[in-house]
Amino acid sequence: MKRTKLLFIFCLLLAGLTACGPKDTAENPSTPPDQSQSTTDSQTTGDSQSTPSTSQPTEIPEDPNAIDFFDCGVLDLPNSGETTGRENFEEFLNVTGVGKSATIQIKQSTTEGDPIVSTLSYDGTAYTLKVDNTADKFAAESDRGVKETSWKRLVITETTQNDTLYQVFRLTNLDEGAVTGETPDGDDVCTLFQEPLED
Repeated sequence: MKRTKLLFIFCLLLAGLTACGPKDTAENPSTPPDQSQSTTDSQTTGDSQSTPSTSQPTEIPEDPNAIDFFDCGVLDLPNSGETTGRENFEEFLNVTGVGKSATIQIKQSTTEGDPIVSTLSYDGTAYTLKVDNTADKFAAESDRGVKETSWKRLVITETTQNDTLYQVFRLTNLDEGAVTGETPDGDDVCTLFQEPLED
């Protein structure tokens, strides 16, 4: 009985090993014609055998128009509490300041606490802001969705509110120097966020 079990296990193991081995090209006609497999003749001892060489898979060429974005992480701007990821935004400013492509996610929330997630990217020539407010339960249905806008530059301005000096980070399509802290948001100006300047 033991001998029969061992023989059965041996047969299963042998069948499994042969199923995992390389296929003969005659049995595998699905090889694409442009990927020819070279064969080498083994030493002749009466029979001639050929073994297929292992070929490396062809690499897919990179898209020359693809842009590699440096991921700067997340900037979390809660309604109350401390901002986290401010160093990530500094990194975004540093990377884009030297003309490199980068992206950062900016998390904010509505007064009611619903999340608004924005993705700010720079492709080396322009900024793109994608704002997703689909989770804003208090927004009108027609106002909810993902909105994407393009901008020429990111500027840092200052403004005073209630005797506090703020640093304001804004996107604009206006010429350099045309945006001040008092320039209202509109079609050509968008405020990302502001933070109080420490004394």
